[in-house]
Amino acid sequence: MSAPKPAPSRRRIVAHILIVDPSDGEILVRDDPSGELPSLRVADRFYPEVEELVEAALHAWSVEIATLRCLSVGNSEDGSPRIYSAVRFGESRDPGPALRWTRPDIWSAKSAFLGSLPDEISAMIRLELARLATAIPPDDPVPWDWPSGWHTDAKEWALANLPASEDAARWRISQIRAWAISSVYRLTDGNRRLYFKAAPNYFPAEVPVTREVASRFPDISPVLLASDAARGWMLMEDLGDVTLAAANREELWHDAVRCVARVQRWYAERAETLDAMGLERRTAGAIVATLKDWIDDPALAALRLYQPQCEDALRRLAPLMGRVEDMAARLDGLGLPPTLEHGDLDATNIFIRDGAPVLMDWSDACVSHPFFTPLTPAQARLKPRVVDAYLREWADFAPLDSLRAGFAAAKPLAALESSFHYHRNIVPHLPYPYPVFGTLERYIPELLNMAAEDLER
Repeated sequence: MSAPKPAPSRRRIVAHILIVDPSDGEILVRDDPSGELPSLRVADRFYPEVEELVEAALHAWSVEIATLRCLSVGNSEDGSPRIYSAVRFGESRDPGPALRWTRPDIWSAKSAFLGSLPDEISAMIRLELARLATAIPPDDPVPWDWPSGWHTDAKEWALANLPASEDAARWRISQIRAWAISSVYRLTDGNRRLYFKAAPNYFPAEVPVTREVASRFPDISPVLLASDAARGWMLMEDLGDVTLAAANREELWHDAVRCVARVQRWYAERAETLDAMGLERRTAGAIVATLKDWIDDPALAALRLYQPQCEDALRRLAPLMGRVEDMAARLDGLGLPPTLEHGDLDATNIFIRDGAPVLMDWSDACVSHPFFTPLTPAQARLKPRVVDAYLREWADFAPLDSLRAGFAAAKPLAALESSFHYHRNIVPHLPYPYPVFGTLERYIPELLNMAAEDLER
């Protein structure tokens, strides 16, 4: 289930930035008695999209930054500010006459600015100051949200892995996305663009699966210029700006689902290749067992922010347990082999390159029933002809009517497994109480309710 990406908005929001200098730990504040954090007005976009913020900071203060975390999302309607932490990144340190660097302990104790903010926001800033003053844990899954040398190392690696014919000095690199599930930089030289992406260590599948699929199916994969599976790094050719969600033409949907089936059919016959990628295996039986356990003891979910909503969803699912078991049996009865499952095949993760689909973002990949993959895009659920185009690729296993019934049975099971996946593999690694935690933890009850809605029909 992809994170929400609101439509572009003309609304602007005030963004304050807690910028720390990694060389001495000083922070940047306004050079006046208020001691206010420097601020900018930027478009009220989904908060991990930081390109405008980074560019505006460079233009306004001649200070290059790398955004670390969003501390408060803010609200453009009521005027509450958005707040980020960031690290000075690059050579320039002089911010001009309006700002000054200061010791954070003095600022945090005496700042009138902190006292003017709501208690929960000032508490979050103090929490972040304390975090930034500590050493990065050696096993931290998200190294890019610390004021370490990570951003410099990533930039140097990306430039070092340009094609041999390229002059690295001509390329400009700029951060465009930053949150706990990815860090993305864009490299530009005139009209040419490349992308660097880093995945956290709780997404160990993304690099090896992307690399493996690209080697077998280059026509429907990004062009990888370099990759480092140990660090979760990839350097990729630009795919353009058109996704399947944006194009939304039925013939492209048909092409996309047939490409998915083509990949799945190939890996279904090569269990040893799947095993070599170290992917988690998920079964319909395990989904049923986990749901039973959660219904019997909702405390097993142990959510920090959305436990009441989770318990409401489990109460809704309890009388549907028999139907879940029936659907799992129906799905298994088709006899389709387990294979590569994308895990998050939202239409924004399928790009259109030269009129053909390209599959992206394998971070949630696993080995499971093939019918779980094409269920994420809402459009596909609503287009029977698109579903049939996918199912016909499996017609040697069962009649089309049986495949349709199995596909319908897979929908609630896929939503349940996505909920359990977030609970098992993602949320435990997220920083609490930062906004990203709430953004992604709420998917757990939302997906449970999505399954219940399908089961109730």
